[in-house]
Amino acid sequence: MPEQPEFHFVVGRAGHSSRPLLLLHGSSGDETSLVPLADAIAPERTYLSMRGQVPWESGFAFFCRNPDRSLDYVDLYDRTNAICRFIETALADGTLEQPPVLLGFSNGAIMAASIFLRQPRLTAAAILMRPLSPVPDMNFPSLSGLPILITSGDHDPRRQRGDAELIRNQFENAGADVSAHVLATGHDLHEDETGIIRDWLIRKGL
Repeated sequence: MPEQPEFHFVVGRAGHSSRPLLLLHGSSGDETSLVPLADAIAPERTYLSMRGQVPWESGFAFFCRNPDRSLDYVDLYDRTNAICRFIETALADGTLEQPPVLLGFSNGAIMAASIFLRQPRLTAAAILMRPLSPVPDMNFPSLSGLPILITSGDHDPRRQRGDAELIRNQFENAGADVSAHVLATGHDLHEDETGIIRDWLIRKGL
């Protein structure tokens, strides 16, 4: 796949038969940030790991925030459309052999949820760690039976109480097959998270 100027990505273990993972890092991360997690979850599974287009602190993000750290919904909308075009190209040229499981953390989890809003047909499932809704006051399109795993921290300083419940309700109202775990942690990953994700992938046949 010729690299598009606005995107940088790495591919690992290409050719494995399981659903590939599309890795979407959090703010200040890059295309290497979630590779150790992917290795721990499924060491033989193909992944495509993207770098966000927005320079952010010591790394990158997938979309901008406003000065008060609220989401810039216009920028999120535009950049979601660009990533959807990227996924379409990757599927067309064989870089991704089948629709991927989105694995997003924080900023990347919000982007993954936004992909569901725009083009759910491009995905097979999603793992959303510390997400926020990309459209708090809107409904999602039909996501009938689409497997989604949400993990949140019970004392996350970057999230308000009820954020995870809001997006969970939105997905369930759209017909998705939602699993949710509230973990005894903040914004960082919990030691049990790898096992929870691995078991969920197996249980859902992904």
